Amino acid sequence: MPERISRTEEKPLSGEDLALLKAKKNKQLIFLLSGYLPFIAFGLFILIMGPYSLNTPRRQIMGEFTKLNIDEEQKGRFWTVAPWFLGFMFILLTIYFGRLYFQSIKPLMKDIKLNKKQLFFFKPVKNPMAFFNKYYLSTPLYQNQQIEVSREDFESIHDNDELHLEVGPDSTFILRLCNGNKEIKYY
Repeated sequence: MPERISRTEEKPLSGEDLALLKAKKNKQLIFLLSGYLPFIAFGLFILIMGPYSLNTPRRQIMGEFTKLNIDEEQKGRFWTVAPWFLGFMFILLTIYFGRLYFQSIKPLMKDIKLNKKQLFFFKPVKNPMAFFNKYYLSTPLYQNQQIEVSREDFESIHDNDELHLEVGPDSTFILRLCNGNKEIKYY
């Protein structure tokens, strides 16, 4: 794919580009935090309530609501197992969500900070799937090798046309796809 790139350029981000990158960063951050924070809150609830957290959601057995009878032995077992289990889960989830942060949000923040975008000029390879009413263009990007475009835009692109793709240099988030001065809508 990279051999199809005829040239590249770097330009500063426009206001619209900055808004796109910030919106994408905020969506990713909300998605990440909405997955991580409930686990942290649940773990803290368990540790604060102690063994009595086993009785808060009342359990229904045979149609009756019963509470566990918590004695000193059960308290000892709880304080032996719960911190280790919750500590393991905390480390595991922090690694998982930290990796997601460094893969998705950090590159977007770096693009915003650098205030630059890359333009790739390339010859498109068209991949029609008319049976499914889907039309794809192959791009020189590793992560987004196929971009779905509308049928009208697909048909307006000729084999000798040179498209340019505007992306964030670190995140490779696609800001715009253009055929000359005409912007191509992609999905």
